Amino acid sequence: MTDELGATSYRDRIAAALTTYACGDAFGVPWEGAAAADIDLGTAATLPVRPGWPRGATSDDTALTLLVAEVLTTAANEDPGSMFLRLLSERAETVPGLGPSTLAAIRTFRESGRRPEADGDTNGAAMRALPAGWAVPVDDPDRRRALTLNLSRVTHPSPDAQCAAAVISACASWSLEGADAQRLLEAARDEARIATGEFGGSRLLEDLLAAVAADRWSAAPSGVSLEPYDTVAAVLHCIVTVRSPVDAMLAAVALGGDTDTVAALVGGLLGARFPSAEAALTQIPWSSAVLLPDAAVVTGFAAGLASARAAVR
Repeated sequence: MTDELGATSYRDRIAAALTTYACGDAFGVPWEGAAAADIDLGTAATLPVRPGWPRGATSDDTALTLLVAEVLTTAANEDPGSMFLRLLSERAETVPGLGPSTLAAIRTFRESGRRPEADGDTNGAAMRALPAGWAVPVDDPDRRRALTLNLSRVTHPSPDAQCAAAVISACASWSLEGADAQRLLEAARDEARIATGEFGGSRLLEDLLAAVAADRWSAAPSGVSLEPYDTVAAVLHCIVTVRSPVDAMLAAVALGGDTDTVAALVGGLLGARFPSAEAALTQIPWSSAVLLPDAAVVTGFAAGLASARAAVR
């Protein structure tokens, strides 16, 4: 499938999606780990300060998603997954809030020069999977799937984690083509069926997405866990039940638990609907308080991903 406006439109919408992703991340940071009943939605848009964090800060979600974008636009002849793990190891001390699987992978790499061979069963691979989907058009799913696996397995050896990442990257690829909520859910369900077969993941993901489609999915009272399938179901639930990007990010935070990751992914997928980063920022009430990544960096990565997508035909 081609974009009628070409790579420039892809660039602008990827930049909007990256910006909205960061806004979702910052929106969820103050509430990460809180139960749904303990979240004050009345104050959420003020971005309350999380102890030990600056107001409006983004987390490892934004940092690692930008790192994947950097790798995909600069890797040249280097293996993307290997480059990602190397740069991650070099920069880990500057990344706030790294998750347990990622930290374990960094320790393994620093001690042995190898990637981990076990565990890694959290949502960290899905969290950073959007750029892989943006870089590959929807009519080349095998290439996108292989790229997503390459980037996922260097920190997350778990097949479930890899399948979750494949679903998120599939949705990201479709989001740039203007897919509505139901089409994104269809893409997620199709990818879950294929990826679990290819990667050996549990079929529970298909069941969870079927529950989302039937409006039977709900988060636990404690909120969305770090389990990768739980995260994917929560993201699709918010996208299907609440259509506007701002309201969907609000719904993501209201679920509790891993609020920054769910809100970031919701924002990143729905943010592709905006024609530019500037247009996205005008629609997000709390955007002025977010410590956003440098706009020139975002635009540069978006241009690189758009060029990669347009070149793969």
